[in-house]
Amino acid sequence: MNNEFEKYMSEFVNVNEVDLYRIIKYQLGWGDEFGNDSSYSKDINRIYSSIVLEICSVFSDDIKPSYQFATSIEILANSWYVHEDVQTGITERNGRSSVWWAWGPAQGINTGDGLHALARLSLLENNSKFNETLLLKALSIFDSSYLTLCEGENLDIDYQEAPLVSEEKFMNMLKKRSGSLSSCAFQFGYIASDPSISNINEKKLGIIKELGEISGVVRELNSQNLIIDSRNLPTEIFHKFSSKKKNIITTYLLNNSDISTKRKIGEMYLKRVLEVEDLEALKKEALASNYKDYVSNLISDYKSRSLEIVNDLELSDNQNKKILTTVLPYETF
Repeated sequence: MNNEFEKYMSEFVNVNEVDLYRIIKYQLGWGDEFGNDSSYSKDINRIYSSIVLEICSVFSDDIKPSYQFATSIEILANSWYVHEDVQTGITERNGRSSVWWAWGPAQGINTGDGLHALARLSLLENNSKFNETLLLKALSIFDSSYLTLCEGENLDIDYQEAPLVSEEKFMNMLKKRSGSLSSCAFQFGYIASDPSISNINEKKLGIIKELGEISGVVRELNSQNLIIDSRNLPTEIFHKFSSKKKNIITTYLLNNSDISTKRKIGEMYLKRVLEVEDLEALKKEALASNYKDYVSNLISDYKSRSLEIVNDLELSDNQNKKILTTVLPYETF
């Protein structure tokens, strides 16, 4: 965790004592359910703000100007988490009660909306060092990324009850749903590296965007793989599974298995809610198939694509390595 950035984000949020902000501070890890100060934020992985800071550091020695962009994407991500928790019925987030579970669905939805507005306002700070051209570009990236996320969520909901979804359609949904915020963070890091620039290199920005999408998709694939690889599945992931959200494992098996396996999974998904024994049954079918090779090859293809396009940024080998490590932190370069 970057303590200096954490202080910056906390000061941005702590400007109002309206009760809404008590819930917001709880979601961000700075308070408990009763409004008392908390150090819980130390246990939260600030994925998206960290990406902004890391990408900015590739292009600039001074990452402080990027704090307002990092604050924006981190708060936007939390807006999404709060809404997702309500929608999917996730009762626990980061090891403690989710907002809707502690305050009810109505307050959960309202808090998510408030976080979204706050995230947008972060880009328009009065003391911003960025010119209007950059800020307008940032707002455009912000809005289009969130809209893309909503498009992906729309598909995810549609696919929830669909008997069969092709691998191509599923991966397109994943690109929209899981790649959007990540691509936003990558682009924010790039444009925040030079506050004085007036003409943004759109070609390079497009490459940065694609690298961000790849990062988000691979992170989600690794997350879904925990269904078969983890003995202690995180609550958020299990709730998504139990709500019958399609995942890469079921998608692969339904498209590549024999009739018997397809029937087993089909019958499983006729249930109102999936349970632990269904998780174990899915794990058994996946491990008996070529699924692991399939997903390994999928991630390998994303790695190859990243190696291919990063060279078009025309950076040093050290800069390329730093970007690639941010894109795929669990891979070796």
